[in-house]
Amino acid sequence: MFHGLDTWYFIRREWRFLLFGMLLTFWSSPGQTFVISIFSSHLRTDFDLSHGEFGALYTAATLLSAALLWKTGPLVDRFPLKYFVTKAALIMVGATALFSLVQGPVTLLLGIFVVRFMGQGMLNHIAITAMARRFEQQRGRALAIAGLGFPLSEAVFPPMVVLALGIFEWRHLWLIMAGLMALFLLPFLSRLIHHTPTQDGSGTPELVTLDEDAKSWTRAEMLRDPRFFMVALTAVAQSGIITGLFFHQVHIVSLKMWSLEWWSICFSIFAFFGILGNITAGFLVDHFSAHRIVPIVLLPLICALLLFGYSEHYLFAAIVMAILGFGSGMTHPALSALWPELYGTQHLGAIRSVATVVMVFGSALGPIFLGWAFDASVSFLMIASTAAGVAGICAVSARIALRAK
Repeated sequence: MFHGLDTWYFIRREWRFLLFGMLLTFWSSPGQTFVISIFSSHLRTDFDLSHGEFGALYTAATLLSAALLWKTGPLVDRFPLKYFVTKAALIMVGATALFSLVQGPVTLLLGIFVVRFMGQGMLNHIAITAMARRFEQQRGRALAIAGLGFPLSEAVFPPMVVLALGIFEWRHLWLIMAGLMALFLLPFLSRLIHHTPTQDGSGTPELVTLDEDAKSWTRAEMLRDPRFFMVALTAVAQSGIITGLFFHQVHIVSLKMWSLEWWSICFSIFAFFGILGNITAGFLVDHFSAHRIVPIVLLPLICALLLFGYSEHYLFAAIVMAILGFGSGMTHPALSALWPELYGTQHLGAIRSVATVVMVFGSALGPIFLGWAFDASVSFLMIASTAAGVAGICAVSARIALRAK
């Protein structure tokens, strides 16, 4: 799809750094909702929490992680990549292991906060910032390839965790995930991040001085640009709605009277179509630019929500997850490529930290609003239809913001 040979040569030249990005996005999974939510029934039972209470706790932890990321995100601009990513990965391993020790609502709040901040927040932020900064002509495909770690983890973790919960106590699984991360992430980081002559991004330390004529916005300048907030609603809608659905997936599946085992298998379909969406967005970005692609990335989410709300037969779960996966796969590389297009790469870490905070903030809203809706006995059809309407408004906002770009 990417003009075959050209992409093949690109991967052969840059496979180490692309693998670096994939490893970070893959191992951000213990801090992602699609993993934590699988433990939701165990956590609510052990700590006597309702849907709304657990959603509120999860939202509070996520908002705290977003607030901290606002301050720490720009550090990726200031420290050498090798130093910074090694420290971040070590903290993520420790946080995953310590999650097994939570004893009540307070420590659960702290545990979710740390794994969310380091996983969904920092590892993701480092990986995507590094890709966008090091590549320019192939930025779209670099972001797409590095982002494959997300759908791969979505294919692997849900069915494996569901299966393992039938064998192990839930606390043991967090120790197992920490051990696997220590084995398959930490030893490889320093070997994969070396700069190569063909990495043409002007934001790399070696090339930034050669790009003096390019306009690079500071974070303060970007925050005064209304386009950012109009486009950022796309990230809020995508992350908030999907996070809310996945956070309450066990309850939603029970409402639909589908089996959790079948639903966990459908995550593999979500992941496969996420890969297709990722690759498609990378191709489109490299050929048409991100500002033309971003306004359409919410359309699959809108279609999937309407189908999800109206469908009852269990086979529709596979179709819903396919459409959700494709849209989710498109969104990440499209938005990640848009920020350097709009604001340059010199301060990309600081700028992306704001974009990541917005995404994390959006992911904090979904669980609590859906939790309140379920506690109030609002029908899932009404929830899905309302969410589709919100996504439509956000898509229109992005179209208006980028039409003059």
